[in-house]
Amino acid sequence: MEAAIAIPAAMLVVLLSVQMCLWAHASTLVQAAATRGDQAACVEGGSLAAGITEAQLALTNSAHHVVMSASVKASIMPDDEVQIRVTGVAESIVPGIHLPVSAVRVGARQEFRVAG
Repeated sequence: MEAAIAIPAAMLVVLLSVQMCLWAHASTLVQAAATRGDQAACVEGGSLAAGITEAQLALTNSAHHVVMSASVKASIMPDDEVQIRVTGVAESIVPGIHLPVSAVRVGARQEFRVAG
């Protein structure tokens, strides 16, 4: 009788642990994609389009099985800073659990300026 309660409870704990690991992994991949997008947009000669493309490429190459419904947005902020925002939902193995993941990176655009 005890096993009828203990075994399903132990399985639920294992499933929830694996779900949290998937969420942490998806979060790391989203952060890496945002960083790559920020680097591409901030480099001299870079653009918002290049940042979005690079972040999407990073998601496609490394996170397409782990991050669902991913989206990348970029904007120019005051002081000529670039903001890259990557959002999505971590893959779910537990029905009904949909954990969001997101990352925002802000960087200064690199450009050559003449002194004087």
